[in-house]
Amino acid sequence: MKRIRVSDIRQLITKEASLVRPEDPLTKVAEEIVRDPKTRSVYVVDEEGKLLGIITVHLLIQFLYYPYIPTELISYDLPFLLSREPKAGDIMQPPVWARDDESVTDVLVKMFKHGLEELPVVDDEMRVVGDLNILEFIDAWLSLYRTHQPS
Repeated sequence: MKRIRVSDIRQLITKEASLVRPEDPLTKVAEEIVRDPKTRSVYVVDEEGKLLGIITVHLLIQFLYYPYIPTELISYDLPFLLSREPKAGDIMQPPVWARDDESVTDVLVKMFKHGLEELPVVDDEMRVVGDLNILEFIDAWLSLYRTHQPS
């Protein structure tokens, strides 16, 4: 059986990555996330489109709804939030990424290890060229399953 690579499945569900710049306000981050209901992450990029970090839906919710979340469940420093209005670059997590030629096994390991449901796909210069949503793995599995079922 053919070894499945990122390039084989990355556009089954999401057609383009959601991108913001480090100086964008959280309203812009929220708009990018809700633009496509399947989005699980927004990618922070520089002016050349190179990946700087990731903002997951869960992280954004912590910032938007911090008064309603018990302190022990918040994964950032609260005094930072109170000192000024955070920007995308302030709340992003370090980048984790995939490449088109990687196996889905390698990418699944990254996703589970980092608790991510979506990864940016980058080129050799670290420019975001797409993303890989966890739902694409399910869609690919369904396609293979249906293909190998007896009639």
